[in-house]
Amino acid sequence: MRILIADDHELMRRGLRSILATRPDWEVCGEAVDGSEAIEKTKLLHPDILVLDISMPRVNGLEVARAVRRDHPQTR
Repeated sequence: MRILIADDHELMRRGLRSILATRPDWEVCGEAVDGSEAIEKTKLLHPDILVLDISMPRVNGLEVARAVRRDHPQTR
């Protein structure tokens, strides 16, 4: 399973990456520091799952979720 992490706090991204790395069948395929980058990286990386922070700069997590569901329905 390919996972993209989107959070504006580096410490949170590192912590999530560390936790997710304990599962050998899960791969963190990328990280985004804001909502706009999360949308762009979803287009490029085609993750199976997108882990979103709700409160991010530029585009918040709820708006990202709406855009990803519309444009990339295979990503959860």
